[in-house]
Amino acid sequence: MSERGTDAWRDHVLAWIATATGLHPAGEVVQRHRAWSTVLRVPTADGPVWLKEPAPGMASEVGLHALLARVAPDAVATPLAVDLEHHRLLLPDTGPSVRDDGADPSAAMTAALARYADLQRRVAPHLDAMRALGVPDASPAALPARYDEALAAIGGHGDRARVRRWSEELDGTAPSTVDHQDLHVGNVLRDGRFADWGDAVLAHPFASLLVALGSLRRTLHVSETDPAITRPRDAYLEVYSDLGTREELRARAETACRAGVIARALTWQRGAAGDPRFVDTPREVLDLVGDPDWLAGT
Repeated sequence: MSERGTDAWRDHVLAWIATATGLHPAGEVVQRHRAWSTVLRVPTADGPVWLKEPAPGMASEVGLHALLARVAPDAVATPLAVDLEHHRLLLPDTGPSVRDDGADPSAAMTAALARYADLQRRVAPHLDAMRALGVPDASPAALPARYDEALAAIGGHGDRARVRRWSEELDGTAPSTVDHQDLHVGNVLRDGRFADWGDAVLAHPFASLLVALGSLRRTLHVSETDPAITRPRDAYLEVYSDLGTREELRARAETACRAGVIARALTWQRGAAGDPRFVDTPREVLDLVGDPDWLAGT
């Protein structure tokens, strides 16, 4: 197999698309190569299609997206073709994101996070299937092991007792499920679906708020107590209102986000290790574990 992103690789992939779907390029093929994935936009007579091949460390995205499309077809684009062996995912053009539309970020995330929480609850029964696909496990019970892994891979001298305490506090408070880990307005599509699952892990559901609200806070330049942040948070937690009081859910969300930094650091380590621009990012993220300003985390 040719190295991902080369001309030989592109020719091979275009041949695969033709064999799998009967679609052929009808214009210039545009390629975007990153450490964590290579993406092709392929114009065809039936409209553009998108080929994504994640880096080996992110390869679980292909099987995960296919599973989500089966379980919750209203929440992700239905693939045109999937190749689990070679980690390839071919998707139709899904149109603009809500960010492209210039939508109010807080309002857009308020609506999106309620839908996303519903998706999490629907796919939670498929946790073992997602784990079998290789989606990294950062669920509460696995947190101490993930923290040891992060310290070994990235470096540092952490507080293992604190992570064990978080693990115990969170375990059993909500069904572990998928955590998108890169949920911002650029990955929320106009039609209500969610894109780009390459960073996804298995986690306490509330860990998803780390990036979802952190990115929103950075976009709007507001504090974590601003209504532009608390409204989408509460819309998300409302979907889990059967699992505790509002105060209990908010407290668990804060703990889950503090602990969620561990998985985020490991995602940077496995996804961007080959890019010198991000050589320090995994350590910088891991250093945020337990930071009281948790919504400012990456």
